Amino acid sequence: MQTNLMKKLSPSGDITMYIAQREYVDHYKSVDPIDGVVIVPTSKAHGHRLFVEIQLHFRYASLSPLHMYQFQSAFHFIKLQGAEAEEFSNIPFKKMVVVASQELFPLGNGPNQIPHVFINWQTALCKKMANMQGICPFKLEFPQGSPPSLVVAGPAGVSGEPCGLTYQVVSYFCTDPTLPLVKKNTVGFNVRVTQETLPVPLLEQLSLAPSTRPATLVSRQFLLSPGKMQIEMCLDRAVVYYGEKLSMHVQITNNSSRTIRKIKCKLYQVSQLSFATGERRAPLYCMETTEGCPIPPGATLQRTYTLMTKLQPHRTNENLVFEASTNRGEVERLSASTIFPYTDPKEGFAILVSYEAKIKVYMGGSQFQSVRSTLGEVSARVPFFLFHQTPRENIELEESVSTSNPVAKPHRMVRLTSVDNEAAKEQPLLVDW
Repeated sequence: MQTNLMKKLSPSGDITMYIAQREYVDHYKSVDPIDGVVIVPTSKAHGHRLFVEIQLHFRYASLSPLHMYQFQSAFHFIKLQGAEAEEFSNIPFKKMVVVASQELFPLGNGPNQIPHVFINWQTALCKKMANMQGICPFKLEFPQGSPPSLVVAGPAGVSGEPCGLTYQVVSYFCTDPTLPLVKKNTVGFNVRVTQETLPVPLLEQLSLAPSTRPATLVSRQFLLSPGKMQIEMCLDRAVVYYGEKLSMHVQITNNSSRTIRKIKCKLYQVSQLSFATGERRAPLYCMETTEGCPIPPGATLQRTYTLMTKLQPHRTNENLVFEASTNRGEVERLSASTIFPYTDPKEGFAILVSYEAKIKVYMGGSQFQSVRSTLGEVSARVPFFLFHQTPRENIELEESVSTSNPVAKPHRMVRLTSVDNEAAKEQPLLVDW
């Protein structure tokens, strides 16, 4: 069994940090802890204090060399130019919160630190480097209800860090932790928090998902027009995995004096900030049809439309929420529905993501096609959950197969992989445990 470790050095080369992974899963009642090792020579850290902490970064604006886009509470990007952009050019538009912290040195080498409380690779690494001083294993716990790492895709051509919420595990030594950090004595990794995909029975037990198929009924009467227009809409299931087909069963009863000319079906990603009002709807999938149209007064139409729960290639990703990446060049993955069954996300920073299916019917002839919905449109919406097939399910499946067919256990080792350009030239370090 191999464990790939990542190594990173501070700009001064005095602090070395090792961690085993960059992605941590939120199990709703608890989050996977961050286990690592920090090495600082005692001669360099003499008279200093060594800390390690988890930092939450929330960025609500993105800067560009030519203009600036301000990130509003409803996920709107407002373009600022000229003097207005220069006025805000020196504002960081970023908040940082320390969610967990631990002092490692001088307490790191004290008798209260017991090696066997740490995981195997930490103990093996400490034994491998036993001749070195200043070896400090650590374990940091995320608070319950930590929001997932999410970023919002901005308009095309906007450079800089994306708007959203990210995490960093940072280690530094200083004389006074209240003073600003010195960059050359700081080292850190970008880490990601993702929410675990809950099974459908548990979602129903927590009253998060309906036990029946989600449905809605919309009835509307138009001004100066007799009769009503009724739309009955039902989805085939409440929980859908990314890339699967979603069936939308629709029954349209036209008891008004108008004629239905066109039908449009869409899937939306709805995003909202936990500490602000307003929400943003970004289209995920769209289809338009005239099948069964026109629907004259007094007629009824029953149809089943099939929609794909994935991004369309010709659509832009602007205003869509994705999972934050930890490495450059990593493929972006669309954010799943966020769930907070045991905590209140409004108590801190969080991006709330949900999904909904919508159908809209357009009334009248060509003279109504450019009129607002108050005159010639009727729509209905139904929410649903969108999740990803997590690797954890595949791991459990492999474990069940391996237990039925036991084989000899392979030799266990720890492989160290450096993320620094200079240190990448070093040979990997193998530690048996």
